[in-house]
Amino acid sequence: MKISGPFVVACLAGLLSGLDTSVNIAFPAITAAFEIDVSQIQWVVVSFVLTYSVLLLPAGRLGDRIGHGRIMVIGIVVQGLAFVWCSLASSFEFFLLARVSQGASMALILGTAPALVTLSVSERHQPRALGIFAMTTAAGLAAGAPVGGLLLQAWDWQSVYAFRVPYMGVLLVAALLSGLHRPGVMKSKQPLDLFGAVTLALGLGLTLFVASRGLMWGWTSPITIALALVAMASLVVFHGVEKRASLPLVDMSLFRKQGFGRANLLNALANASMFSIWFLGPYLLVDIRGHSPIAGGLILGIAPTSTAISAWLTGRMIERLGLLTLTRFGLACQGVGLVLFSQIDSNSTMFSLVVALCLVGIGLGSFQVPNMSFVMASLSRSQQGVAGGMTQMVRTAGLVGGLAVWNTAFVGLRDRRSRSLGVEEVMAPEVFVPTFGQVVGMSGGLAIVALILTIGVRFDDQLTSELLDEK
Repeated sequence: MKISGPFVVACLAGLLSGLDTSVNIAFPAITAAFEIDVSQIQWVVVSFVLTYSVLLLPAGRLGDRIGHGRIMVIGIVVQGLAFVWCSLASSFEFFLLARVSQGASMALILGTAPALVTLSVSERHQPRALGIFAMTTAAGLAAGAPVGGLLLQAWDWQSVYAFRVPYMGVLLVAALLSGLHRPGVMKSKQPLDLFGAVTLALGLGLTLFVASRGLMWGWTSPITIALALVAMASLVVFHGVEKRASLPLVDMSLFRKQGFGRANLLNALANASMFSIWFLGPYLLVDIRGHSPIAGGLILGIAPTSTAISAWLTGRMIERLGLLTLTRFGLACQGVGLVLFSQIDSNSTMFSLVVALCLVGIGLGSFQVPNMSFVMASLSRSQQGVAGGMTQMVRTAGLVGGLAVWNTAFVGLRDRRSRSLGVEEVMAPEVFVPTFGQVVGMSGGLAIVALILTIGVRFDDQLTSELLDEK
């Protein structure tokens, strides 16, 4: 497989996206700095992930239209400025606005990176190339947490943003040397379905926003119901618009393809279940088990390190084992690993902790590559921006949805247990640990549900054959 400049830039961009886990290990420090409750820390994630999730498909289509390389360069520049803004934030509100700008620029980067990967290689080499891309993303996830912990040892939480500014300079130079800024690089004449993009962003954005705010507002409150109805109406309009569009943002006929709709659903469920570790893991490791921030970051990095290794291996094993077998293996490993992780407390051995995180990481890596390979190969090479945007959008929708569910479950179970024990400190070990176990256990159950959903499903044999055979 020939390695090109655009492919290298796309992989470096994947590494960048993973480095945001440096923020997760800083959750306790951010919570203390802004004097907020643990439940409010979800906005650090939601403001970023929700923004780029609703913009990924439009960004991918924009890349198909005016060039994936040019959109990538714009995203890199804006992302660098967003990191400066985040590191200078003086209030929680100002900080969240900076995270929104970071999310918008990340949409431009992640909406085009998968397309740069697949268009840089032949169709036969797509699974291996996507395996390398998934490996670099997971490597960023693995490096982010320990790097964040190391920075927190020497400086304050702002450092987890400031350290990425020089990286953006390196990435920008690499992109310019690869010629991605030139007109016509990685480009087709696909029109932008603007109305479809707006209705999708509105419907998906409001759905995820309501999911994240429902606990605070009340699930039956007028504002929750009103926004939910607007979200549903927007998605209905989006569906109608896409069915009539000459070249829609999302071709609805794809969901009639064998396994396509199920593959996207599994992507959302797998990432929703995984996020319980990144949400609650830092508090368990730092506040309950007493690890330092850098040690906690290194421990959290075990899962994505395993993901990186398994993603690379999976990309090379697809032809031998097939897409569906690897998908099932990945979901099973992830589910078992999360159930084991839910049993961890202050007295658990490091060995049991490492085993649980390794299983989760191996599972996610084994799942991601065949899932992304199938979805990307389902669309033509002139629509790889949309294909890549869809895989990333579904993934991030799963992350935000999972965060909303786990946050709702955690706060509800925690407060109930706190009242029943008569403990005023809601983060006391006797309150946190059993609540943590229940929530992470539920996330493991979700991965098992996703595994059950693969029963009876078949990935399109013809598509798989075309994906693996040289044209």
